[in-house]
Amino acid sequence: MKLITVIVFSIDFLLFIDASPSGVQEGIVLHQCLAPFGGYTLENDQRLQRFKQWSDTYEEFPCFTNCYLNNMFNIYNETQGFNEENVIKRFGRSVYNACKEKLIQGNNSCEIAYNGFHCLINREDDPFILIDNIEDISMEAKRAMKECLHKFNTDEWQYLSDYVRFPVQEPIPCYTRCFVYKMQLYNHRLRSWNIAAMQRLLGVPAEHANIENCLSLSKRRNNNMCAWIYKEMTCFSLSQ
Repeated sequence: MKLITVIVFSIDFLLFIDASPSGVQEGIVLHQCLAPFGGYTLENDQRLQRFKQWSDTYEEFPCFTNCYLNNMFNIYNETQGFNEENVIKRFGRSVYNACKEKLIQGNNSCEIAYNGFHCLINREDDPFILIDNIEDISMEAKRAMKECLHKFNTDEWQYLSDYVRFPVQEPIPCYTRCFVYKMQLYNHRLRSWNIAAMQRLLGVPAEHANIENCLSLSKRRNNNMCAWIYKEMTCFSLSQ
C-alpha cells in the first residue's frame, strides 16, 4: 500500500490509509483541496507542514481535511461522516472506541472531519491501544505487556510500535524480559523456554515452525540477559 508521491506536498501522516476505490489521483485531489488557498505555493507548502502538526485549536487549512478525506479515502464521506466499519478495519476497534465521540464532534462537516481524523491519527500510536490491537495474543499477555510499560519512562513508550518490525536492537531495552518474566515463559532453573505457554499466550512460534535455530541461540548467550531474551523471542516470533 503506497500513496501516489507528490513531490512538493508529501503528506506522510496519511501513508497508512487505504486509498478510496474511486482511483482519483492524489495530485488532482490536492490541487482541488488547496485551490481555495491559492494552490501550490511555497507559503502553502509551509502551512501544510504546520497542518501535519495537528493543532488542537484550529485547522491550518479550513475544510482541507474534509475535502481530502472525502475524495481520497473510504473512511469518510462529507455527507455521511466517518464509516464505522472502514475506520475499524484500518485503525482497529480500540482506536475507534477511543475516538467514537470525536468522529461526530463539530458544527459542520469540516470540523467533524478534522476532529475525527486528528483523534484517529493521535490515538493510533497510543501504546496501550497498540497492545489491544495485537492479534492472536491472549488477554493475559496484553495485561502483562501493559503492566510492564509502567516500569519504563513514558518517553520510551513511543518506541513500542517499532516492535512490529523486530529491529536488531530492542526498542525499549528490557521490556521483553519484563513480560517474559510476568508470563513465566522462561524457566531459569531448567534454562529453557516454555514453548507451549508461548504458543498459548502469544501465538508464537507458529505451529509446526522450525525453531531449532532459535533454540541453538542459547549457546551464544552473554551476560546481557535483556538482549538475549529479546533476540531469542524475536527468533521464535519470526520462525516459519
